[in-house]
Amino acid sequence: MKFTKLLITAACASLLLLPSCSEERLNEGPVDQFPIQDAIKSENDMRSILNGAYDQYSTSTAFGADILAFGDLISDNVFITALPSDVAYRNTGFLNWSADISDFGMLDDLYDGIILANTVVNNTSLPDTPNVLNLKGEARIARAVGYFYAVAFYSPNPTSNVNQEFGVPLNLGNYDPNQQLPRATVDAVYDQIITDLTTALNIMSDEAPVNKGFLSPTAARLLLSRVYLTRGKSGDYQKAIDYADQVINAASPGSLFNFVSKDDYVKYFTSSDVTLSENQPETVWEINMNATSGENSGINNSLSSFYEFNGSKKRFLFRQNFYSTFASTDVRRSLFNSAAVPTQDNPLGIWTRKYYRNTSEGPFAQNVKIFRMSEVKLNKIEALFKSGNTALALTELNNFALSRGAQGYAEVNLENILNERRKEFFAEGHRFFDLKRNNLGFTKVTNCYSIVCEVAPNDKLFVIPMSLRERNINLNMTQYPGW
Repeated sequence: MKFTKLLITAACASLLLLPSCSEERLNEGPVDQFPIQDAIKSENDMRSILNGAYDQYSTSTAFGADILAFGDLISDNVFITALPSDVAYRNTGFLNWSADISDFGMLDDLYDGIILANTVVNNTSLPDTPNVLNLKGEARIARAVGYFYAVAFYSPNPTSNVNQEFGVPLNLGNYDPNQQLPRATVDAVYDQIITDLTTALNIMSDEAPVNKGFLSPTAARLLLSRVYLTRGKSGDYQKAIDYADQVINAASPGSLFNFVSKDDYVKYFTSSDVTLSENQPETVWEINMNATSGENSGINNSLSSFYEFNGSKKRFLFRQNFYSTFASTDVRRSLFNSAAVPTQDNPLGIWTRKYYRNTSEGPFAQNVKIFRMSEVKLNKIEALFKSGNTALALTELNNFALSRGAQGYAEVNLENILNERRKEFFAEGHRFFDLKRNNLGFTKVTNCYSIVCEVAPNDKLFVIPMSLRERNINLNMTQYPGW
């Protein structure tokens, strides 16, 4: 079963524990007369608050749409068609936003989730039973997820060696409406992420989540492989390999977590039957969506409305030069659709089939896949290459490509590794992070309808600016240089 926003609403009404359930700001406003830290009286209360964190992460301005869409739009993956349509994401797709006008909502939702996770992590009123420790570990993973995406979007890459004092605020305490936190360093934020994830692994005894909409120890290990790959300090690449291997070695046929086969790959993404596309072994964490009105992004904000051809909304298309890199035998090529593409674009774009409007549960109820098992294999390959083990990196890179029916590579280099990642995770929000992690720029070689068609490495566009609203609320918030 999926948890629903109705549960969260009930928690707000009965426990008065959310910052207002709709307040969207880094430093939360007052909550009636009850301090949030006193809200937990039972394990059910703890579960409800933790569900509230998932609810914040599920919005269209978080993992429900924006975080994944931005990962494609701020890269060379997609373009917004020239066909006259609504203007959703046009400023983002055109790389034309302003620190004083644009106000991306994902920071609000990430910190709302973090604040709720803090409440569970910091609770001392309940004894540390195995179930409570599992909930606290899950909350630490949720907090780490929030901080990882916040620092990945709003701060420079750790290996760029520029502006490393511009991390994001670290709020680890109980709810305080008057708190105004400055930016922590990038290094301090990554240290906290690692602390949360490793602590979660030390205290959690239950490896099996309720369903894939809940974070698990496997999600912690996967994220640790990505975090160490991104931080890139001495010894980090070996740690990325080690955590990736823990996930890989625990996978097996019939287990809760396993790698999707070539034969099942397309239906894993495209089946409208949720028993074939949701809660699958390949999925480590997904955002639970429901068909009930108000419990999913709906027609205006669903990823399917942006990526899928549906006859009315015509927005995100992939470039032909990217599509042409897929061999005819590559199973991932089947996830594109050239039907009825807008003729105004030259060259023509192409839709993806990774997102669909209708499921067996109803419209816009498709769960959004965030963490997949396949990532750990590609994290390991990149870490092997960066640690100098090029022979094994090439072997595993070719094994991965061949498992998709793709052609192998004659040599291993960063370009080929990132090319394989791009093929695997297009439309899943990875491309921006892959480029940024490696201090690479990008060029929109075709279908560039804005004045910005080329972005240099470490350009300010790789760091989302803090909005004017946020800086007015938090007087200790400093703007990233260049904005």
